[in-house]
Amino acid sequence: MAKLSDLVRLRDNHFITIQGEKVPAAFTFASIDAIESAYGQGYKTFEKDLNLMLKRKAIHRDQKTMKLIWALVYGLLVGGGTETTFDEMNRAIPFSEIPSVIQEAMDILNEQNFQLSDIKK
Repeated sequence: MAKLSDLVRLRDNHFITIQGEKVPAAFTFASIDAIESAYGQGYKTFEKDLNLMLKRKAIHRDQKTMKLIWALVYGLLVGGGTETTFDEMNRAIPFSEIPSVIQEAMDILNEQNFQLSDIKK
């Protein structure tokens, strides 16, 4: 039986840079579970709230917005295979890196997230 790694590329393609280190990040089924755990609500609610936040002209650093962002980053790190806790991740990201972490996370989500058209295929 062939190994999946022999048939397709499994190398890490996406990263979130934290303290100068490139940490593997991916949107996977494990990400959805991690996001739900960190956000405290189902993924559907998270996605709805995230889309509402993105429709704003500017991202505010209020508690709800940061909870959305941190849940997303946490989910992507877990999906990328990084073993971490939500609290550990929060302590690891310096305040000065928040804008770049947010941008990298959004880039990954935009590229890898499921779209309604994917489900209909």
